[in-house]
Amino acid sequence: MEPDEENPPIETPVDPAAAAFEALREEVALVRRAVAGLAAERAAIENPDYIETLGQIARAQAVIANNLKTLAGTPALRLAASDWGREIAAAGDEARRFDRETLMSTVETLQRTTRDMTASLRSARSANDQREWLLLTAAGCFVAGMLFLVLVIGPVVRGMPESWHVPERLAASIVGVDRVAAGARLIGTAAPKTWQDTILGYRIVRKNRVAITRCNEMAAKESKPVRCYLRIDDAKRE
Repeated sequence: MEPDEENPPIETPVDPAAAAFEALREEVALVRRAVAGLAAERAAIENPDYIETLGQIARAQAVIANNLKTLAGTPALRLAASDWGREIAAAGDEARRFDRETLMSTVETLQRTTRDMTASLRSARSANDQREWLLLTAAGCFVAGMLFLVLVIGPVVRGMPESWHVPERLAASIVGVDRVAAGARLIGTAAPKTWQDTILGYRIVRKNRVAITRCNEMAAKESKPVRCYLRIDDAKRE
């Protein structure tokens, strides 16, 4: 049967509330399917076993605790700041006492040698005997003096204030030059390569003093490293 063109079918109006409810039902169904899928994926994931890692951490903590206990039992950590000061002062007093005892022992040895020399000279019966005793006594005094220098002069010099620069002055006097030349000779003898590098660096700095000063000022102003160009004119031949 052909449709009646003059009387078309009447469309039933759709209830908006019903349409909204139907759309909501579809969305809820979609959410339920998504949640179910997530639950299935989570159940399929294999959880790692941390038992071995936790055991390693526990053993490491036990070792650290044992080491800390041993360290805490050392006498040095039980000392307060005032105790440290007393210990340092006591060590200094002990060192100075040893130096004084060594000095007194050496002086007594020299005095005893002098007395022996005097007694030998008085009891000598001939010029040959006296000459022999003089030679022996001179040799003994020389040996005693060397021992005195070795045992006493080092500790005494080191015990003097650093501001006096006694060791440096003594080294310069032994070398026979001023302290600058003595230091240069000592460094040049002990480390020739280092001394050559020092001289070369000094000559480069002297040649580029203005440029280096400008670069330092620029670096301080910008608070970051800057590129600095230096001029080197075969400083080894100067």
